[in-house]
Amino acid sequence: MSFAKSLALTFDKKFRGYFIVLLIVSVFLQLWPVFFTQPVRFALRIAICNVLLLLSVSAVYRYVPGKIITFILTLALTLNFAVAFSCWDIYQSEFNTVFAMSILATNASEAKSMFGLYAYLLPVVALYFVVTWYTVKSLSVNITPRVKFISVILLVLFMGWFAVTCFIKKKQDLEVYYPLSSRILVYTPLYTGAELIIAHRDNALAEQIIKADPHYPALQIHDTGIENYVVIVGESARRSNMQLYGFAQQTTPVEASFARNALVFSQAIAPASATVLAVPMILSNADPDHFTVDRLADNVVNIAAKSGYYTEWISAQGNSGKSNNYIVAIASTSAKHQWIQTRYDTDLLPALDEALKKPGRKVIFLHINGSHEVACDRYPESAAVLNTGDKYEDCYNNAIHFTDFFIGEVARRLQDSASSLLYFSDHGLEKNPELASLYMHGSRNPSKEAYNVPQFIWYSPQALENQKRRLGWVSEPWSTANNYSLMLSWLGIDTGTENCLSLLEHCYQPQSQIFVMDGGRHIFNYSQLRKNFSSPETAIPWRKAKSDSL
Repeated sequence: MSFAKSLALTFDKKFRGYFIVLLIVSVFLQLWPVFFTQPVRFALRIAICNVLLLLSVSAVYRYVPGKIITFILTLALTLNFAVAFSCWDIYQSEFNTVFAMSILATNASEAKSMFGLYAYLLPVVALYFVVTWYTVKSLSVNITPRVKFISVILLVLFMGWFAVTCFIKKKQDLEVYYPLSSRILVYTPLYTGAELIIAHRDNALAEQIIKADPHYPALQIHDTGIENYVVIVGESARRSNMQLYGFAQQTTPVEASFARNALVFSQAIAPASATVLAVPMILSNADPDHFTVDRLADNVVNIAAKSGYYTEWISAQGNSGKSNNYIVAIASTSAKHQWIQTRYDTDLLPALDEALKKPGRKVIFLHINGSHEVACDRYPESAAVLNTGDKYEDCYNNAIHFTDFFIGEVARRLQDSASSLLYFSDHGLEKNPELASLYMHGSRNPSKEAYNVPQFIWYSPQALENQKRRLGWVSEPWSTANNYSLMLSWLGIDTGTENCLSLLEHCYQPQSQIFVMDGGRHIFNYSQLRKNFSSPETAIPWRKAKSDSL
């Protein structure tokens, strides 16, 4: 027997003798990045499933197919560990959809150039593979068939329980964003695969919307006398906390001064209580009953570009994930789109300055963080101008005030040109006295607070001089799901069909009923909702979205 072979056998026997230590080391390595990035309950689920997987596969290791299964499983576990460990070690972050999209979008050249960044991690990754392989090998020799059998049964029960739970939640529309496969993977040591599934689904959805490319055979553009259009897509702004709408504190002094040069909606109602549903419906021809690919493709960003406008999307929010997948798909139809990683919305202003330099007619979309939870983080310390002693109330109102300052900075840039600004919030927030932070998104059994939002169209002095504009207050309820139609009129775009959902058209008639959607895709008649979160809960009739909705 050769020396090398003898050494290998000796090494192999020593490994076999320490099967418990190997098992602990393998599981500990897999959990290493989890300890720093996830809750304890997440780590505990991963640990249990990991142990059961290794024990179960050891039952078939001695057979040739078993060794193949072991190799595939060990390789998959190693890849999961490598991805999670590199994200934690390099970026101090958990693996998320943004990273997953980057992986799916990379090519051979990019992968080669990035290899140097991760090369130093290879010894740790290789160590994990070796330890895990020998863990299974040693377990196959040192544990009894009875223990192996029990492990298989427990693994089936463990995975079965979570699979059934996830399936029930999916059927109840509690987690409509997450594919069932991704929800199940989250409970396993292959959890990074869940983000890859979501990223793949979101990429495919965006591609569908972009490829849908609706055709408008009678598309016409009328001269509006306006060169610069800016749309500010606000976030989590409650109308009742704004000075413009009668709030006692001076939260919106800039917007209050706009009233004489603006069309202000006194009862604007968002179509959904969550960003991921509300913004796409506001910007597209989709509505609570028809949230489909073809309707989302028929959006104002796309149609403005087809009408000859230069379009640009500038966002302080992310370009992936649960809150942004449909929005990113719509934004991607613009001539230029950029997502700026920033803490404060004012950091978008330099990008706006560059966009305004573009010649000709343009529509620029600014998607801000506004007063989204946690409101205390949405403005710099120097902007904490309101101080009543109620910390979280002050935080929220200061965030509203900072958004008002931002709007003022945008208007200042438009003041000396023929320009117009549309501002609206994606949805409102409910005030829950039982929460320390007070404000929250509307969920099951929502109140009207979750949908009550601000909206106005402001015109610069030059825009008011060159054409007559509709100004003043709109007193009747207005669904911002009709903003798609409103913006077509505002931009002077005619598709060749009647646009009677637009307040700016002669054929417009106020809606007798306005329907809204909660995060679980339940559709309510807005008028039947309770007034606010503190109002007594009642059984409110609802229906589900049409079967062809996403």
